[in-house]
Amino acid sequence: MGNGFVVRLLWLAVAVLAASLAGTIAGWVSWATEPGVGKALASGGTTFAGMVTVVLAAVTFVTGRHD
Repeated sequence: MGNGFVVRLLWLAVAVLAASLAGTIAGWVSWATEPGVGKALASGGTTFAGMVTVVLAAVTFVTGRHD
């Protein structure tokens, strides 16, 4: 699949960008339903962390890299 370092760096960038989008949307939805900075940050941060974990786990599973 090419140079391992570059591929992993690109997958990390994809995971961070996807998680940022999901976290931002979750924060906006949380703010729209009940305005509160703390709840919006907690919702966005939790969604970001979960999304990064899920995307990186999916990439590891699909590419078959278990090292």
